[in-house]
Amino acid sequence: MTKIFSNGQFFDEDWRTLEAEDVKPNEGNLLVPFERFLSDAETFASAGGRIAVLVGAGDEVEKLKDHLGSLAHIAVEFPKFTDGRGFSAARILREQMGYTGDIRAIGDYILDQVPLMRRCGVSSFQITKPEVLKALADGEWPEVTKYLQPVGTVEEVPAGTRPWARQSLREVSQAAE
Repeated sequence: MTKIFSNGQFFDEDWRTLEAEDVKPNEGNLLVPFERFLSDAETFASAGGRIAVLVGAGDEVEKLKDHLGSLAHIAVEFPKFTDGRGFSAARILREQMGYTGDIRAIGDYILDQVPLMRRCGVSSFQITKPEVLKALADGEWPEVTKYLQPVGTVEEVPAGTRPWARQSLREVSQAAE
C-alpha cells in the first residue's frame, strides 16, 4: 500500500509499478512507464483494471494527448528535490493540454515544494518521506503567497506595481476582510 495525500486527506492505494521488462498482468491497477505505455497503448487500454502513466523527468508529455481520457491518473516523477522538470510537466498537462484528471507527484521532494507543485497543477502526492508525511499530518503547509511567475491553474492578481509579481486572489480577499 502507498500513502497518498490529496485535498487535505490521506488514503492508501495499491498500484503495481510495471517495469520495462515485466510481463503485463491481465488485471489490477498498473502504473506504466511513459515509453512502455506509448509503445503499446492499445493493449493497456483494453486491460482489466485501471492504467496510470509514470512520466519521468524530461519525458515529452505532449505525446500523451490522445490518451488523456483513458488514464486513471498521471504520475509525475520528481527524481531529486533539485530537479524542476516535474513542475514543467504538470503545467503543460494542465495549462496547455487541458488535462483535468489527477496529476500525482512521486519521488524525492520536500515539504516546501508541495504548495508549489499544487500551484502548477499537481493534485495528489505519493508520500515516501516520513518527515513530509508527519508535517502534512500535523497540518503544516509552507505556502509562499507572493510569486514572480503567473500560472494558469490558480486565480491571481498583480502584486504591487510590477506586472510579473503575482499574489493569490484568495490572499487579497482575506486581507480585505
